[in-house]
Amino acid sequence: MIDYYKFDVMFFDEVIAYVDLRPYGSDKPYVINYIEGFNKQFSPKPEGNITIVELEKWLKWRVFPETRVNADELLAALGLNSYNRWAIVRKTHGVMADDEIWLRFKGETLKHRDVTLRKSLYYPDSPSI
Repeated sequence: MIDYYKFDVMFFDEVIAYVDLRPYGSDKPYVINYIEGFNKQFSPKPEGNITIVELEKWLKWRVFPETRVNADELLAALGLNSYNRWAIVRKTHGVMADDEIWLRFKGETLKHRDVTLRKSLYYPDSPSI
């Protein structure tokens, strides 16, 4: 079973952070960063609770903008009928075309090759989808 409230933040196949959106005994998400000084780490603190505002700021960075010209078509392709950052991230694993950071939810065994948008660049010998 996939737990969408706990996930690893991945850089290729390396875990760079762990996030628990509903930690026991707290109403604030909890983050453990395994890297420092990386401009795309999940939060500036190495470990601790973050605010919902910080979480939303990071999620906004991982999805297409609501005002994008073809947003309705993208939502339809994802099987969504309204814009919701968290729903988009759950469907896309937060994959973006301009970096190799993505989310692997607890219970998943996905690898970078399974989610990348640039499969032919990184895995040229893989069969195309």
